[in-house]
Amino acid sequence: MTKVFGYELKRLLTSGLFLAMLAVNAVFAWYILTTEIIEGIAYTAPFSVWSSCAYIGKTLPISIITVLLIQAGYYGKQQKRVEILTSATPISYAQTVLIRTAVLSVCFFIIYLVIGLLGAIFYAAFFGYYGFGAFILPALLEMIPCFLFAVGVGHLAGRLHCSLIYALLPVVFIVGFVGGVSGAFDLFGGGFFSTYPLTLPVMPDGDPAFVVNSVWLLARMIYLLAGTGAIFINIATRPKLTRA
Repeated sequence: MTKVFGYELKRLLTSGLFLAMLAVNAVFAWYILTTEIIEGIAYTAPFSVWSSCAYIGKTLPISIITVLLIQAGYYGKQQKRVEILTSATPISYAQTVLIRTAVLSVCFFIIYLVIGLLGAIFYAAFFGYYGFGAFILPALLEMIPCFLFAVGVGHLAGRLHCSLIYALLPVVFIVGFVGGVSGAFDLFGGGFFSTYPLTLPVMPDGDPAFVVNSVWLLARMIYLLAGTGAIFINIATRPKLTRA
């Protein structure tokens, strides 16, 4: 199982698709930083937790599109050839799904390692700000439920037909950039963190205190559980979804 994970990860990290999309994510993240975050989000400081969360939320649609594009490869014709090489390894279908999810997790982590590094460079260079520790937990609360929800839906869609994953791409784009679920149930969080601070009282330092309401936390939990549940439903219902 470890060897298969290592093989899949190495194959993916050296693929042209991943490297190209990593560059796209980096360029887009820098664009968001220098055009929107630099002005501050919802009248907060550019280096506030609010602006940092908005930054993560605004970059999530592109990173999720990247993950779905990679995931589509697991259900395409080319993957069938790869499975011939790994079929000799005694791993179950459940292990295969978990390995693929783990590989996608590493790729997602690398993308946000780059995005986070760009944010750190931006804050240090433009504002001399280095207090990045306060950004980590809110960012994880945004990123992890969103990632697991997308991957879970992607696995189910791919099992039915590879083209359904590609059909999800415009949905992600519309929800992320044109407008979708708003408020606390905003999947990516960019819209929520761009508007919610406007409803809070301003502190003496000029920014509202960073606090998220219970509805937002509930929404993240729902997305987290839904995504995790979709992954295990995919595993449990394999005989029903697999074509003869």
